[in-house]
Amino acid sequence: MYVLGVINNRQTLNIRAEPGASNNQRVASPPSTAEEIPNIIHFVYILPDPTASSFTFGFSHFLSIFSAHHFLHPTKIILHTNCHPSTSAAILSAKNGTSGKWNSLLFNLPELNLEINPVSVPLTASNGKPIQNMEHKSDFVRVAQVHTHGGIYIDFDVHVLRDLSPLRKAGFQAVGGRQLGGQINSGTFMSVPNSKLITLWKEKMGQVYNGGWTTHSNEVITSVGERLVREPGEMLIMEREAFAPGSWNGADTDALFRVHDNTMNAGVNVTDVFANKGRLPDFREEFPDRWEHPERFEKWEADWSRTYLLHAFTPDRWSHKVPGFEHITPRYVLERKSNFARAVYPVAKIMYEKGWIGEADLDNHNGK
Repeated sequence: MYVLGVINNRQTLNIRAEPGASNNQRVASPPSTAEEIPNIIHFVYILPDPTASSFTFGFSHFLSIFSAHHFLHPTKIILHTNCHPSTSAAILSAKNGTSGKWNSLLFNLPELNLEINPVSVPLTASNGKPIQNMEHKSDFVRVAQVHTHGGIYIDFDVHVLRDLSPLRKAGFQAVGGRQLGGQINSGTFMSVPNSKLITLWKEKMGQVYNGGWTTHSNEVITSVGERLVREPGEMLIMEREAFAPGSWNGADTDALFRVHDNTMNAGVNVTDVFANKGRLPDFREEFPDRWEHPERFEKWEADWSRTYLLHAFTPDRWSHKVPGFEHITPRYVLERKSNFARAVYPVAKIMYEKGWIGEADLDNHNGK
């Protein structure tokens, strides 16, 4: 018989295997053939009742989507939702501003190149188990849409810190990143259309779904993704610091969001900046600064050099109180008194320069 072998991730060669040959002589099946992962960004937002609910995008959501636009320069950003763009009252109220400023900006700004994709929300997994949790419905939608279109999926609590082109063009058909505990995080991932990873994930998530929080998501992408690493060009798994450097536990959320009032590096009196219509400083960090001038950095101050995507797990869901932190507001970010603020400050600074952040917005997290 003949076994198909993979050469340089693009060519194939028939290798003869004698009867009774060891399994070690068998080579993986051919890789996917797309040259690079499409530069399409996917967000998912499912309303509990599309006929009666409204979008509740706040400053942090807009900050997330604009960071993707700014650093990734996507061909388009797709918002997958269970609302039709031409008939939905929720989208209409978002566009006309009655549901808040950040909803209005998100749906109206031409430069975002936002495409609304109405989707049917799955109610039952392929194994017959009802899908009741809204987050789980989102999980099924995101996997199905990336399977169809390819591209980069990003949760609304993920903030892009730098360009992902080197990863999209690295020759891998899918890319994911570790989170606390070693699993691959399902809050951000990327794939070509119909890659082995996304195809197997789409198939298996419906088979194993049991209502558990991550049974069908993190657990499946981890088990499938780790097996695919052995097949040339199929799967790249990044270290935890690349995509999810923090976590949902109290110590990590404190480290990310805690406000440090007595800090030498904040240096932004936002009230004065707005009063004088002044410019916000850049706070550029040069490559050798960390080891040549360690005295310039606080002990609590994180180094984001290894991070492409900051998955900022907020403490709200677990009712954990972070010292000095209430909400992600423009003032909170622009004052730069936390690790989160320092990470996303460059994007918020651009929003200020574009006139999207006004003085009335400084302490308002939901834009209402």
